[in-house]
Amino acid sequence: MNKRALIYGIIYSALVIAIKLYVLLAGYSLTKFGYYYSSITCVFLILPFYALLIKQVRDKDNDGVIGGREAVRLALTLFAISAVIISLYNYLEFENYGKALAIEYYNSQQFLDFLKTQPKIKEENFGKIIAQQIKNSEVSSFKATTGKLFSFMIIGVSGAVIMAAIMKKRKN
Repeated sequence: MNKRALIYGIIYSALVIAIKLYVLLAGYSLTKFGYYYSSITCVFLILPFYALLIKQVRDKDNDGVIGGREAVRLALTLFAISAVIISLYNYLEFENYGKALAIEYYNSQQFLDFLKTQPKIKEENFGKIIAQQIKNSEVSSFKATTGKLFSFMIIGVSGAVIMAAIMKKRKN
């Protein structure tokens, strides 16, 4: 394992965890950014880390030359390290805060406004729907973590391959 990939994976993971903790502890989890965009922003944030890692290894360790296979290996190492660390964080976050956040969301004005926009749902059924959603939100922490890991894997693995193809350089 490349030491630089380990360091970059830890730095990326620490940055993502810091962003997620800020969103969670500052009370932004149910805002538009916190609810819809914070997770996907953190997922796409790995792409610059791939580029920086490959460039640094290429320029400092390999005299400006790196093959595609080596670049992919570096990027996937960064991905694997960060996937483990971030998945552990997601599990702990859901275990400690996720269930309470789900109850808060389903009892919020935001969810009530969403229900009002649904033409097939009658207003007298809102209470039953909210109670059912709260009951359904009691999923396991493992299932919630796996759901977040899936999108991270799609962007992370494909991004690693694409970034490696862009960043590789051969000897002339």
